[in-house]
Amino acid sequence: MTLLADSAVAAEFPLLRETGLAYLDSAATAQKPRAVIETVEDFTARHNASVHRGVYPLAAEASARYEAARCLSCGNCFECDNCYGVCPDNAVIKLGPGKRFEFNYDYCKGCGMCVAECPFGAIKMEAEEI
Repeated sequence: MTLLADSAVAAEFPLLRETGLAYLDSAATAQKPRAVIETVEDFTARHNASVHRGVYPLAAEASARYEAARCLSCGNCFECDNCYGVCPDNAVIKLGPGKRFEFNYDYCKGCGMCVAECPFGAIKMEAEEI
């Protein structure tokens, strides 16, 4: 059996490759693969501007890149907690790690804040038949 530190996957993570560590953490800190480090470095060196705060071309490009990056998994909930945090009616129930969320429609007033704040488009609102 091959340890993660010796695997091809670990080779993509500079810290693991250079130290031989088998990195096990509580997910509070995640090691980044070379591709992520290079992308962040490229953005910082060539495209860095205030996202959603400027109207000049570099800011518009930075905003577009930011939105494109956060929407790679549209339609899938990754438990970012945005819906849970913005719901003014406490209608969003957090079920626990890996179990996503449930909505209590007895509390939901239909404001749509959860839909607006979901970065992945995982929440859809449907008109209720009365």
